Amino acid sequence: MKKIILLTLIIGLVMACSSAEKPDTKSLIDQQNVEGLRARQAELVSQNNTIKAELNLVMQAIDKFDKTKKKSLVTVFAVEETSFAHKVVLQGVVKTDQNLVLNAEFMGTVKAIHVKEGQQVAKGDLLVTIDDGGLAQNVALQKVQVNLAKTLFERQERLWKQNIGSEIEYLQAKTSYQSQQKGYEQLQQQISKSFLYAPFSGRVDDVITEVGQLVSPGIHPLLRLVNLSSMYVDVDVPERYFPNINKGTTAEVEIPVLNHMYKSSVLHKGTHISTGNRTFKASLAADKSIELAPNLITTVRLVDYQNSNAIVIPLEVISENFAGEQYIYVVNENDKAEKRFIKTGLVQGDVVEVLEGLRIADRVIDEGARLVKENENIQITNAL
Repeated sequence: MKKIILLTLIIGLVMACSSAEKPDTKSLIDQQNVEGLRARQAELVSQNNTIKAELNLVMQAIDKFDKTKKKSLVTVFAVEETSFAHKVVLQGVVKTDQNLVLNAEFMGTVKAIHVKEGQQVAKGDLLVTIDDGGLAQNVALQKVQVNLAKTLFERQERLWKQNIGSEIEYLQAKTSYQSQQKGYEQLQQQISKSFLYAPFSGRVDDVITEVGQLVSPGIHPLLRLVNLSSMYVDVDVPERYFPNINKGTTAEVEIPVLNHMYKSSVLHKGTHISTGNRTFKASLAADKSIELAPNLITTVRLVDYQNSNAIVIPLEVISENFAGEQYIYVVNENDKAEKRFIKTGLVQGDVVEVLEGLRIADRVIDEGARLVKENENIQITNAL
């Protein structure tokens, strides 16, 4: 019993000594003991780190073993590289450079129309004949005059070479022949205008005149000739896309009225920016597998940007805070929701290219992205 009492006294004495050696925080503050306060700070920090580490272990164990703990059900998709193309949608028009309305070049009545609407013709084919009003008889008479003047000139020329006759007679005969020849050539040019020939190969799209109609040069149209083998799509492109659109740029062309879509490319890029609407011209190849018509309206989707190794995600999984920063939720290695801020690029349809903030194989929350909270436990319902 004495030994127990003695042991108790010794322990009390030791505790009293240690208490005296180690003052509490309030005493240190009252004494303004900076060294002591710093030592106390280091001790508390060490204790805090130890408690935090142990707390994390406890929380992880609870998450692992508590079968009743509620988890958010989500679906995820793995981030991977894919091809991304941004397209600018514009309106285009089907055109051809050989689409002409041919007018009369000779005044007179239409004598004959040698073609029908829809008929294919070759370059140089006779299309329309206009009554020359007797000009052909004048041409024939002028031909006789030319032949006579030629005979007289040749005879006078032989005499002149033999030093027979005067020089003035020789020159008069020569001048007469040349004058008659010029007159004959002018009459031939005039009468040739009474015949309308095809300037290029194509199809007669519309016969505008009728037999017996009086026509005048440059006033009365005769018919429309179209070459459907040289079609292209013409589009006005806003100037902000000028650096990105070039010859060979790929595109999709849709012709709504024909319910037809095909892939095309830029054949020609204009270098002139219109001051009226700030656009430049671009010409795209037409689809030769179907029959087109000039002035058909088209929808053109020009590829102004593409990346074959892009990271692309749906727009619907992206949220934005009050500062305008965009973020998504990914599932981390502990199966918890992790907020990830990202930087996005161009949008195409319902997807957007991510420039910063995501890595290959990251698990991005898809369905349920709007309901989860950061650090929340996650249960994935789809298999990757």
